[in-house]
Amino acid sequence: MSRRPADATRRVAASRTQQTIFLIDGSHYDRLRSVLESPFDLSALAHIASNGAPLDHAIYYRDVRDESEEARQRSLFGWLKHNGFTVKGRRHSSGEPRERYGTNLVELAVDALLLAHSGDRVLILAADAKLAPLLAALRDDDIDVTLISTEDAPNTIAPARHLIENANRFLELKSVLEWIALGGPRGGPENAS
Repeated sequence: MSRRPADATRRVAASRTQQTIFLIDGSHYDRLRSVLESPFDLSALAHIASNGAPLDHAIYYRDVRDESEEARQRSLFGWLKHNGFTVKGRRHSSGEPRERYGTNLVELAVDALLLAHSGDRVLILAADAKLAPLLAALRDDDIDVTLISTEDAPNTIAPARHLIENANRFLELKSVLEWIALGGPRGGPENAS
């Protein structure tokens, strides 16, 4: 179900420039770094996934459980902020009951629906099957959706087939890892010899 009347969406799209929005499930990023055995540059990944288009919004979603986890994430969060990413999430207080899964996915979905309009491009680094209705809704609103992850991972980490099918495109991380791995060559696949 579309959240905007179709004629109003078309008018808005005709009167504004296309946005590129990059949304990252931080927990999935952590799992991918482990599976791929390499940290990777999210800015370089966004450049490849967007075909070089500048990002209008880049948002990283990640809660932290406690001070110890916050300390482990501090350098990554600093790098993200330094490179123009917004970091969303919160640190849970000691003794506070914690929602184990899904809180960041809800915020990611809300931001996607509020920020993206017909004609825009949304890049989503995630794999949770619960996001399939979001991807379908974005596509129904004529929003171009690229899902980014890897299928070469355990079933608990790889995106479900129906999630991939709800995206316009799927970017297999392993196909671009040599250009985004920290310490790897730069420039992207278009500059490969």
